Amino acid sequence: MARTSRVALPPPPWTLKLGIAVWLVVGTLFLVAAGSFLGSAQLQEQDRAGLVGLGVVLGVLALVQFFLVFRLWRGKRSARELLTTIGIIVGLPVLLRGTPGLSVVSVVMLLAILPLWLPPSRAWFQTVDEKPENKWVRLVRRTLSPFKRH
Repeated sequence: MARTSRVALPPPPWTLKLGIAVWLVVGTLFLVAAGSFLGSAQLQEQDRAGLVGLGVVLGVLALVQFFLVFRLWRGKRSARELLTTIGIIVGLPVLLRGTPGLSVVSVVMLLAILPLWLPPSRAWFQTVDEKPENKWVRLVRRTLSPFKRH
């Protein structure tokens, strides 16, 4: 059975390319931090479980970010929304807690959200992955249409 060819996407705008690059850097930094925590857990006797847990969480978070960046490059609107959610849920508490090494990563993560929502990126997503109409708006439009057949 032959595979059908994919529709070629228009080239992404510079804002989206910047956002993807920054998210790749954030994911790499999380992988480095995960390795650091896992390495520290091997060297210490105390707090081993906490360091292993934090290392695993950061490693999984990095892998999720890499997967979402791949989907973002493929033009999936949901990837942009999930990266924004991850950036806010993970970035703000780490920043407010003030952990020295991770605070820099959280600031970069929060700044990585911005290019995904700038007008060129929003317009590109509108052409590539158009948002479906809300079912309630569609119901009202169909019910109140002046051109409705009787």
